[in-house]
Amino acid sequence: MGAGDLNGDGHGDLLAQDKSNELWRYDGTATGKFKSRVKVSNDWGPSCNVIVGVDDIAGDGRADIVSRDTSGTVWRNNGDGKGSFGGRTKIATGWQGYKSLF
Repeated sequence: MGAGDLNGDGHGDLLAQDKSNELWRYDGTATGKFKSRVKVSNDWGPSCNVIVGVDDIAGDGRADIVSRDTSGTVWRNNGDGKGSFGGRTKIATGWQGYKSLF
């Protein structure tokens, strides 16, 4: 998924969660391509079924992500501006009836 400029270099980046629940970042380049993947997190939310890049919802000037787990709880992870994220913060519950988050 497109996640905004996670590492602060001025180019949009991608995040991907693999089948082993590891979270990877692909840094964007000025040529519209992506660099090799970099692991952001081991065992990234095995119960996470939706993840969305939401730009800066924490108001700190860094791109953040929002995820939903299978119980319908929605979480925010604040970006650190260097390509990774801080711990998650619960921001909503009861979202299990929705197919996706945008």
